Amino acid sequence: MRVIGLTGPIAAGKDEAAAALKKIGALVIDADEIAHSLYQPQSSLWHELVKAFGSKILMRGGKLNRHKLGEIVFSDKEKLQQLNKLVHPLLKEQIVKILESRKLLPQSRQKTVVINAAVLKEIGLIPLVDEVWVVMASRESRIKRLFKSGLAKEEAARHVSIQASQKEYLALADRVINNDGTLKQLHAKIQAHLQV
Repeated sequence: MRVIGLTGPIAAGKDEAAAALKKIGALVIDADEIAHSLYQPQSSLWHELVKAFGSKILMRGGKLNRHKLGEIVFSDKEKLQQLNKLVHPLLKEQIVKILESRKLLPQSRQKTVVINAAVLKEIGLIPLVDEVWVVMASRESRIKRLFKSGLAKEEAARHVSIQASQKEYLALADRVINNDGTLKQLHAKIQAHLQV
């Protein structure tokens, strides 16, 4: 079983790369999806988040308002670190469980498992992967994509600025996938990297 750690900065195209890998048969473990499942109302993490960030991060009915939480943490690096300290250990634990269950299942047909995580290193997942693929795009492309997704330009620029630098991502990379082109070009690059 080949385990790929897929990472990259916001709006570089990491999720599109994960979708392309899934389409060609890889099992994709999505760190964001797992994190969202950990945010369930009344879970231990939910209580910790409310304690740390206040009830303003909740919607009516008690569900976590991820948009509101995002506004808070993406405007303050210390708050982002505080969030990560709460979420990352639980996230790593869940991902390890999934990986172990795959290794124990002889009928598991997936030869390639992909851990899709923007903060692969920060969660502590690098030792669990065979190689790290970093999806990169220019700052301009990333801000444009965030703007198209509905963020104001200033907010998009702030999201891009608060993340790890391009140099930090590239330092982790066994392979770099540049994604300033089309989806078709991205899919072709993914295919080429898988053949190696």
